[in-house]
Parts: sequence; structure tokens; C-alpha cells
Amino acid sequence: MHGSTELTGDLDLLWDGPPEQAHALRDALAAASCTHLPDLGQSQVAYRVASASGDLCTPALPWGDMDTASCLARAVSARDPAGFTIRYTALDDLIQMRRALGRPKDRRRADELARLRP
Repeated sequence: MHGSTELTGDLDLLWDGPPEQAHALRDALAAASCTHLPDLGQSQVAYRVASASGDLCTPALPWGDMDTASCLARAVSARDPAGFTIRYTALDDLIQMRRALGRPKDRRRADELARLRP
């Protein structure tokens, strides 16, 4: 949602992870033509739908010393005219998440995102 000059080729999603939400997430994946529904009892699983693929991550995934659960509360919301809401990670949280991962591509992406700050 914040854009990048690097093509990542995937769409990673962070969700709360409680079992009562897993049913709704599985239904959404099925509605988007996911043919192999992932085991949502894990902290990170791959998914593939007709038009996207990536990882489904929960706050239980190790992010260094970062508490990603708090990112969900600070997520930015956008609505389409029909009222569908998309929540995406706030810029500062995404920068911190990338730095916590620490891989070279994540450090490059964090630097690129930092340049987007006003």
C-alpha cells in the first residue's frame, strides 16, 4: 500500500491470529479462489489466490523485539465506495517491521519507506 521501486511479487498480510477469525479468513481466501487453504494455526503460512500470493503472518511470528500486535491497532484504514474496508500497516510501523527483520532487502525497503515520511 505504501509502494516500492522494487518488485516484491507478493502480498504479505498481518492478521490478529485468533481461532475465531481464522474461519472468516479461510472463507475470504476461498472466495478469492484459493484452492489450497492454509493451516491458519501457524504464525506464518503461504497462500495463493487467483490474483495474489504471499504470507499470512500473525503477531506470534518472531519480529525481533518488536510487538506487532500493537501495529494492528494503529493500522490505517481506507474504504471503497461500497464500504469495504482495507486496513494497512502505518508507515512508521512498516519501517520498524522491516528493520526488525534485518535482511538486506528489508533494510533497503526500510530506507526507501523512510524517505516517504513528510
